Amino acid sequence: MDNIERKVIEALSQVISPLAAESLLKRALGGRSPNLLGPLGWATLIEGPLQQELRGILPVNDLLPELEKLTRQLKAQTPIHPSLEVSDPVQHIDLQNKEMRENLVLELARGEGVLAVVLESGYGLEYRLGDYDSSLVNLLATTHRLFERRGGYRVFYTVLEEAQLVLRPLGRGYLAVLTRNEASLGHLLYRMGKIEALQVGTQR
Repeated sequence: MDNIERKVIEALSQVISPLAAESLLKRALGGRSPNLLGPLGWATLIEGPLQQELRGILPVNDLLPELEKLTRQLKAQTPIHPSLEVSDPVQHIDLQNKEMRENLVLELARGEGVLAVVLESGYGLEYRLGDYDSSLVNLLATTHRLFERRGGYRVFYTVLEEAQLVLRPLGRGYLAVLTRNEASLGHLLYRMGKIEALQVGTQR
């Protein structure tokens, strides 16, 4: 559980049960993953949807003291430590959500030197192939399956003619990015390593 999420539940648990606090926060999130919220996002959630949910069950007008304190801390973090909360968070992707899958592919495809991006999951296939055709998708799928049959893998890198390929498992499928040879491999590996799939059935 995220540290901010834990603090919110602890604050709510001073006036309602911990189980009710978790349920109330879940309703306030409205299906969003708490891992996708930065400090400012949490502050906005606490002052808006969360406070509205709390008013629905308790006669309160102002924020609970602990939540008010937490909100001030969150707002103060935003300009002071942006690299800790905005630039380098793990990006959790709900692979069941087609829009999130498509946005991820589009985001990666805009990267400098990127030629093609393919995301295959158990819920669909999203890609931007550029000058390549569907044979690239078939090659990637075959490569991924071979590594999985041999016991799995963390990341695969190779050079294809005048391009370099990074392939890594993601959820029940894989994520692949093809770039020009001069593109920064270190940056690409770092960026892809920050992408994780939400576990299906995980309670949040």
